[in-house]
Amino acid sequence: MNKGAALFRSGVGAARYRLTGHRMPLSVTLLVTMRCNALCTYCALPLRRHAELDTREMMALIDAMAAAGAVRVGIGGGEPLVRDDIAAIVDRCSAHGMWTTLETNGYRYPALADELGTLGRLMVSLDGGEAAHDLNREPGAWKKAMAAIGDASRRGVDLHTITTLTRHNLDQVGAVLDLADTYGFVADFQVIQRRPYLTQARAKELAPEDDALRKALRGLLEARIAGRRVGPSEKYLRYLLAWKDYAQPTSPAPQEDLHCMAGQLYCAVLPDGTVSPCSLLAGGYAGRNVRDAGGFAAAFEQLRDNPCRACTSTALTEYNYLYNLNAPTLLEWTKSLRPPTAPGSGAPRRGAA
Repeated sequence: MNKGAALFRSGVGAARYRLTGHRMPLSVTLLVTMRCNALCTYCALPLRRHAELDTREMMALIDAMAAAGAVRVGIGGGEPLVRDDIAAIVDRCSAHGMWTTLETNGYRYPALADELGTLGRLMVSLDGGEAAHDLNREPGAWKKAMAAIGDASRRGVDLHTITTLTRHNLDQVGAVLDLADTYGFVADFQVIQRRPYLTQARAKELAPEDDALRKALRGLLEARIAGRRVGPSEKYLRYLLAWKDYAQPTSPAPQEDLHCMAGQLYCAVLPDGTVSPCSLLAGGYAGRNVRDAGGFAAAFEQLRDNPCRACTSTALTEYNYLYNLNAPTLLEWTKSLRPPTAPGSGAPRRGAA
């Protein structure tokens, strides 16, 4: 399934939910492992020991996700490319017609690119120029990420980058957008998500001051309006600018009367098969494991009582806008379906998450 078909089917599912209350996992974040071949300064996931479904169990889970109505699968981790069966996982998702994306640090992508030909979108972590990126992550990380970006660009892959904004790289937004023009990718940006990724002490150390972060976000908004290759929608960036306290990335109350669809129209699955409303609640929410619940559909059906109603996550908020059938967001997603411009052209290419 291409992105256009996924968008159409998502809209139909969202409209059905509004009319009948019928819940279905239109989008699934599939965390296939917590293992990683790096240890970034703002991510503690590799330190969490987590059982993993084996290949047979993973294939059965993917089959069940498709049967339950999933139209999009976002594969993540940890670092998903450390799994020996990752190409088979991608192929199985794609074979079911699900639009499949994969988030990676890029380290192993050039070696595996030929095996990942059915992937719908590649998403590579990129936190700025070499010094800023390596400071956020680890020495040598930037060169490996850029090798993956260069390889994907040459192949014509649908390519996005993800930049996590910390106190070390707020001045790197322009550098990332310049690289986006050169290589033809769309640049997504994310504020630090403290839970479940970091201890509060580490998050406080890395988090930028609110005023400095808002200045960077305003710059992103201006770049978006100017037609630069900024992934987050204009509506989301305004939403994020209005967030009161970035030290609290979730809220028990809705923002902008925006209904959170976690556990209603999307969910996350941990490496051991535990189903959670979303990736931010993974590990801290008493979800049901597919083995214990009697399968994926039953585990999804039992999702209830989210402890929050809004968050600062780029992807989750964009999906909330989409599934709330927000007209400006639907228009931006539709515009993003046009063919990409050639790398180096400098022409705008924008698109929501």
